[in-house]
Amino acid sequence: GKVSDNDAFEASGGEAMEEEEEDDDADADGEEEEEDEEDEEEAAAKQEIMDQTETDLVNLRRTIYLTIQSSMQADEAAHKLLKLQTKDGQEKELLRMIIECGIQEKTYMKYYGVLAERFCKLKREHAEHFDELFAQYYATVHRLETNKLRNVAKIFAHLLHT
Repeated sequence: GKVSDNDAFEASGGEAMEEEEEDDDADADGEEEEEDEEDEEEAAAKQEIMDQTETDLVNLRRTIYLTIQSSMQADEAAHKLLKLQTKDGQEKELLRMIIECGIQEKTYMKYYGVLAERFCKLKREHAEHFDELFAQYYATVHRLETNKLRNVAKIFAHLLHT
């Protein structure tokens, strides 16, 4: 029996040792959990910043859309859009919205081609942005419905013609 008691003692002693090691691991995990929580809080703060940017973008897009739709002529729309005081990064979004609005129409409206033309004539940078947009749309044109494809093609054809 002594051998089995001794074995039991060693086994229980071994278990006690293992439990202490697990406690040490638990303390380390506790520190790591605190660091993880801090990382998550920082990530949440960064996420909020991203959300604010997206909100600004959505508001900008809404304003551009409403301005374009409420204008009777392309000249009037161009004048109103120029008064929006867009920042450097937002100008490309403004030009993209002109094309997006034109794409959404049931049939092609020369209005959008003329509006895009006005912006190209105002600044060389705008024409370069339209070049970049043309490359982007050309690369993804296979995803568009037939009607939208026709509209985007006619807008860019108008720009190439003028």
